[in-house]
Amino acid sequence: MRFFVNPRAALPIYQQLVDQVKSAVASGMLQPGQQLPSVRELAGELAINPNTVARAYSILEAEGLIQRRQGAGTYVAEKPQHKTNLDTLERKLDEFMVEAYHQKIDARTLRQLLEQALLRWKIEEVD
Repeated sequence: MRFFVNPRAALPIYQQLVDQVKSAVASGMLQPGQQLPSVRELAGELAINPNTVARAYSILEAEGLIQRRQGAGTYVAEKPQHKTNLDTLERKLDEFMVEAYHQKIDARTLRQLLEQALLRWKIEEVD
């Protein structure tokens, strides 16, 4: 997988990396057990501070999405935990709703977008 960062973006670089890994795991682009680049390797490739990559990896590890193996590297977790953080999801949903409001998107269209996203990401209802 190839990572990209935009130093001029409002989103901090470490968060850009976190989001890219999360998206790649969710889409299957990164598979359980797949090795990620080392901190030094990724920092060099992206021309960023190694501490930035280390911070992103620490967040992903705390969320259960990656595992660091002493002397062996960093890997996508065999069974990613996907720890639920509803506060973060609510905040992101609010940001989405603000954007939808300013673009004058109606409720029906919003529901259709949500349904399409649920299908695209294969998110099923839990009984």
